[in-house]
Amino acid sequence: MEAVIDGLRATEISENVAIPSAGDAETAFAGLATHESGDTVPFYEIEGQVLALWDQLNELKLEQALLQAPLTSSSGEQSNTGEGTELELKAAERECLDARAAYMLRQSVVEDVLIADPILKAVHSGANATPTERALHPLIDRRDALSIAHTNMASSLQSLLQRTSAAEVELLRTMQQNRALTTTLLGLSSKMQAQRGQAMADPRLKMQIEQVRADTNIAKKRWRIMKSVVAAVIAGSGVDWAHSDTLRDLVLDSEDDAD
Repeated sequence: MEAVIDGLRATEISENVAIPSAGDAETAFAGLATHESGDTVPFYEIEGQVLALWDQLNELKLEQALLQAPLTSSSGEQSNTGEGTELELKAAERECLDARAAYMLRQSVVEDVLIADPILKAVHSGANATPTERALHPLIDRRDALSIAHTNMASSLQSLLQRTSAAEVELLRTMQQNRALTTTLLGLSSKMQAQRGQAMADPRLKMQIEQVRADTNIAKKRWRIMKSVVAAVIAGSGVDWAHSDTLRDLVLDSEDDAD
């Protein structure tokens, strides 16, 4: 791709047209596509008239090909019944479509030959090229460069679409896992609630819980009494407890913090 850009840059410089010096190939191609230069091929009025007559001639030939298309009947003779007429219409429509397709294919081949001839002359004539062919040469280079850019961008787009599809699949899989984990969590929560209800319904276990709570309350009361005694001893001893973090915590620590 870089070789193509270098070749195009050399060609454009020879035609006094500058190409943006971008490091990125796609940026260079985009600049080439939007670049407006003065190397356009002159288009005269008589040429426009010739092209218009060419289009009219093609339309007339297409109509002639459709009119000359052989019309066949399924029974070899005309049928007056509605079913026979419908079959004949379908056969005629199919034959017209076949004739149109054959004519369009032949016309496409002719147009490709007519287009290829000046392109080959513009590319291979060299110093013997006419002014029109010399003006056509940089446009051909630009067309080729844009074709390469289009191919690269289409490939990048396809790769991006594939990665997007893979990310969507991964997202769906993750969502399914989240739903499964949520269901499991709800089941465990329900089981825990049921076990807690069963535990509270057991008189012996309930008595044990009440005993533990009573023992805890007694231990808290003893601890508060001991803490109050220690704080009173420190405060009455005359020690400078205000400047000691440990002593200050013992004296000023509230019961709420201790809880």
